[in-house]
Amino acid sequence: MPDPNPNPNPNPNPNPNPTPPWYQGVAGVDETVVGHWKAKGWDTKQPAEVAVEATRAWKEAEKFVGAPAAQLLRVPKDAADEAGWNAVWQRLGKPADAKQYDFSDIKFTDGTAIDDTFAESMRAAAFRLHLPKDTASALVREVTKYMDSADTAEAAERTAKLIEQKAALKKNWGPNEAANLFIAQRAAAALGLEPATVSALESVVGYDKIMEMFRTIGTKIGEDKFVTSTGRPAGGVMTREEAIAKKQDLMTNIEWRKSYLAGDKAKFREMQALEIIISGVSQQAA
Repeated sequence: MPDPNPNPNPNPNPNPNPTPPWYQGVAGVDETVVGHWKAKGWDTKQPAEVAVEATRAWKEAEKFVGAPAAQLLRVPKDAADEAGWNAVWQRLGKPADAKQYDFSDIKFTDGTAIDDTFAESMRAAAFRLHLPKDTASALVREVTKYMDSADTAEAAERTAKLIEQKAALKKNWGPNEAANLFIAQRAAAALGLEPATVSALESVVGYDKIMEMFRTIGTKIGEDKFVTSTGRPAGGVMTREEAIAKKQDLMTNIEWRKSYLAGDKAKFREMQALEIIISGVSQQAA
């Protein structure tokens, strides 16, 4: 039997005329406004919601309204925009060239300027890190201050160690300290070593060990001849009394004294050695 109520359209559209958006036909709402609302996600919201969010956005924008262009900074959207980001860094104080970082007024506490190589390295690092000039100078100043304090601590440690080593050597050499030091100094001079070289060896090996080494070398190459006792079978370093007697003998020797006063180097060293034993105070050997 045929259907008494045939329905030619099984899925009829219940709302053939959808409700237009609330802003349609509103004065001033053109495609630009609608496009802006769509970009903000406001086109699907109710009028009250749009009013609230638009007000908040405006209040935020008000902070920048009237600000000079020089105080506004546009940040590039693309992290790979090298030119754009470089313009930002320069606006923030980065110089156009690393050479424009000036560290000439930065000194160590003793008044010496920082090393040129160090300064160049810090300029390159500051430029690479996009640091403003003032920030770079402050950083180098802090690094220099740290280096100063580290050097001071290291120098104090070296001084304490040197005092300890000199005390050990003094104990080891006893009353022969001044004469033995003379022998050691003469040995170093005979080997052609400058005082700076000897100091460098002292910092590596130790003052007491390096001085004893040179004393041993000195006795082997004859640098002890001016301080060795000839009045005792066992030899060894002259006593103070022996040195005084030896000096008197030499000064009464007319030929010896004549050569000494004429600047004979060997006789000068002999007299110097005797004076060291007599005074008990070492001095730089000539």
